[in-house]
Amino acid sequence: MAALRACAAAASQTPLDHLIARTEKLMAVDQRAEGYGDLLASWDKAELAKPEIAQHLLRIVQSPSTPASARTVALRALAALPAEQRPAGTPPIRTLEIEIAAVPSGMAYDKREFTVEAGTLVRLTLKNPDALEHNLLICSPGSLAEMGTAGDRMGQTADGKLKEFVPESPKVLVVMGLVAPGKSKSMWFVAPEKPATYPYVCTYPSHWRTMNGKMKVIAAASPSSGASPTTAPPK
Repeated sequence: MAALRACAAAASQTPLDHLIARTEKLMAVDQRAEGYGDLLASWDKAELAKPEIAQHLLRIVQSPSTPASARTVALRALAALPAEQRPAGTPPIRTLEIEIAAVPSGMAYDKREFTVEAGTLVRLTLKNPDALEHNLLICSPGSLAEMGTAGDRMGQTADGKLKEFVPESPKVLVVMGLVAPGKSKSMWFVAPEKPATYPYVCTYPSHWRTMNGKMKVIAAASPSSGASPTTAPPK
């Protein structure tokens, strides 16, 4: 927060305006989004709910040109507000928490498949009780082998480990960087709008062939269908 305040002052902005401006400049896949999202989701609710701020966040979420990581950050901020404090026109915010663990000495994830509605705000946690490092990437449909072999090739380069064996490809949609043995990490993302099967995979060299799974995205249920989307602020 001290660094944010200093940067905001240098730009003649309030800390909240500066953070939102920085959010809008995030790349499509950007690990800075986790920190930005944590800050916005924990921001003072009275300030976050001001009409000009809340409407700005909604515009970020709804703009088709918004990068995926920025949309996730803005949606986390709106989800942190009670439903009655969200701006008019905010659709129901569905949330889902998924936990996946590496199988010790098994070179596999313990969850090989999960289903999520399109547009859902997802918090995914990767636990690693294994003796090896693992990551988790969610990729475009049909790209499992391509991304896996790209990770293998990165194992032969000097900076592969520095890049956490994450291939530079538009087919990489969501990135959970390397998780050390005995540790866990969480990340947030918004499920794609296009229903399809999206592979998730560990691209640490040679792991991908058995360490992978499927995220099945289905069409979002219409509110009129009787479904009850989650609208409470996520934990």
